Amino acid sequence: MSQKKKILEWIKDPANRWPVGITTGYLTFVLGTLFLVFFSFTVPVNLEKEDYYESTLTYQDQIDRMSRTMSMEDPVRMELSSHRDQLMVYFPAEHVQNGINGRVHLFRPSDHRLDREFALEADDSGFQTIPLSGMRNGKWIVKLHWDSGGQEYYLQQNVQL
Repeated sequence: MSQKKKILEWIKDPANRWPVGITTGYLTFVLGTLFLVFFSFTVPVNLEKEDYYESTLTYQDQIDRMSRTMSMEDPVRMELSSHRDQLMVYFPAEHVQNGINGRVHLFRPSDHRLDREFALEADDSGFQTIPLSGMRNGKWIVKLHWDSGGQEYYLQQNVQL
C-alpha cells in the first residue's frame, strides 16, 4: 500500500476524524485571526482632525459658538450655484459692519485628503463666493467659523455635489 492510500484510509476511519476536525478548526481560527489583524492595520483611519481627542476638551467653546449662531436674528445663508460649481455665502449686514474674519472649511467625511480651506473675504454687502470646481461629487460638510464684533460664530451645513 502506498503512503497516500494509508493516509486516506486513516482519515476515513470514524475513530480518526476528531483529531483532523479539531486541527482543521484550530488552523482556520488562527489563520482567520491573523488575516483580521493584518487587515485592521492596513485600513487607513480618517479622523475628523489630527488632534481630535484634544479638541474634545474644548468643545464647550464650540457649543457656545453654535448657540450664538442659532440665536442670530438674520442668519447666515449658504447656497449652491445652479451649476454646482460655486458656494455662495451671505452674511447679515450687522456682521459686515462689525467686520468679518474667519475661515471656510470644506470637509470630505470619506477622505480627509480632499479637504479644502478658504479664508473668509466677504465683500461690502456680506457676500462671498467659494469655487467648487475640481471637487469630487458626493457629500461635503461646509464649516464656517468666523468672528464679528468680538464674538465667535460657527455654522455647519451638508452639501451634496
